[in-house]
Amino acid sequence: MTDLPPSAALTISEDTAAHPGRRNLSTAPKVDAAPETDGRQVQRSRGPQRHLQDQPGFRSELRRATRPEHDTAELAFAPFHQRPLPHLAWFLACQHTALHALADTCRLESGRATALLADLTAALRADCADNGDRPAAISADTLPQLHPLAVDYLVLGSRMGNEVLRRRLSEATGQMALPAYFAPRDHLATWRATCTDLDQLPPKSALAQRIVADTRKGFDLFETAAQLNPLKTPTI
Repeated sequence: MTDLPPSAALTISEDTAAHPGRRNLSTAPKVDAAPETDGRQVQRSRGPQRHLQDQPGFRSELRRATRPEHDTAELAFAPFHQRPLPHLAWFLACQHTALHALADTCRLESGRATALLADLTAALRADCADNGDRPAAISADTLPQLHPLAVDYLVLGSRMGNEVLRRRLSEATGQMALPAYFAPRDHLATWRATCTDLDQLPPKSALAQRIVADTRKGFDLFETAAQLNPLKTPTI
């Protein structure tokens, strides 16, 4: 088993559908990308008036406003960034902790990512059991109540980066099966719908401001997960 080459430095990644060729690998969610068009030609307006979809929406503001929390969460996963395969079990334990916490923050309300989140948490339970790991849990008493749209943004927006990571880990491990967490999952339709949901929000509205605050808290859960799960010394 070998490490990924240095050129494959990992980052908390956005859905890269709008940026072909960019190497963004996901550890914890960095999110936001333009929704795809399913091959349909986008009509371009002429003259001084621009098409509405050319105008920046709330999604862009959300990405900008939560950048510090995203960067802090990314830094927490530096060991995995530097040596992915030796720290893979630790990464899975951290994802188990963070995603189970995310699921608990919106237990009373369902969002577009609810089914995917249930699938991911089940896969992580199986992966960690296979590794003999018992991931830490964030106390339920300390969990915030996050708006489902913030959870959708965090969960769905990270999936393209995870797909890139899956392919590159496959190259590095050869014939070895990857953990169930990395199994391909269809997410694009729900991601596009989430993009639309976000861009329909007036950026100065109370709901938009709550989404910003809740997304920041969601990123904080990934940082907390990295701190709670002990980092083992790699044996390879």
